[in-house]
Amino acid sequence: MKKKLPLTVFEIVAYTLLLLLGLWALTYIALGIACEFIRYDTDLAKANDKLNLGFLWEGLIILGATVVASVTVLLIFAKRADRDFERTQRRAARLKKAPTVTPEVVDAEVAPVEEQK
Repeated sequence: MKKKLPLTVFEIVAYTLLLLLGLWALTYIALGIACEFIRYDTDLAKANDKLNLGFLWEGLIILGATVVASVTVLLIFAKRADRDFERTQRRAARLKKAPTVTPEVVDAEVAPVEEQK
């Protein structure tokens, strides 16, 4: 039987690119904070003045976009992993039970919860 990798190639590439994008945003934020507190005639201050918003705000925008993309990728792959897990659970339940006359729907077991007053 072929052993399945826990992560797909697309997942690895997406996580790597989002990690690099996040590091880029954090670098911009660090440069922006340095520009706010160091007000000398340096190359960093000149580069900050050339940008429309400055390093700090552009870093925050990039970080926000990275967070939204990361959450989207994680939700997509979590949904697929849950679907695969449920499929294997249903298959295991089907193979364990003997065939009956009426087909039964196998669902997750729910434990009763006692109410506390």
